[in-house]
Amino acid sequence: MKSYLIVLLLVCHFSSNAQTMDDYKIPGLTVAVTNMKAMVSFYEQVFEMEFQPVSQYQNTLYQGIWGGLSMLFCPAELAKNTATQNRHQFNIEVNDLMAFVTKVKDHGGTLMGDVTDQQNVLSVGIYDPDGNSLVVSQNK
Repeated sequence: MKSYLIVLLLVCHFSSNAQTMDDYKIPGLTVAVTNMKAMVSFYEQVFEMEFQPVSQYQNTLYQGIWGGLSMLFCPAELAKNTATQNRHQFNIEVNDLMAFVTKVKDHGGTLMGDVTDQQNVLSVGIYDPDGNSLVVSQNK
């Protein structure tokens, strides 16, 4: 699958036991998108995001908050992004993996393989409608 993910700003959400960076912060990320309508719908339905259209550069971009992170969807052609595979992969932790997998399938996403069970963690890779991969897990 082809994906067109460009991360112009990468945000690291540090857990309470992780080292923090006092000298800088990264408030958001931009994702170059090829199928805007499907991507906005997928992230709204699967991640319960709300997007607002933003007019910039004579195009419509979409801004939303994803797990506390400011996310901007930008048309791939505007970003001049020709990547064929995402170079960053997010790890998402959910409370009910099987319910989440159902949402993914119902809203245009696909699974990369079967759900695995390793060391009390269920996990599966998914693709969003643009083919960007994410790893989703649930602690048992």
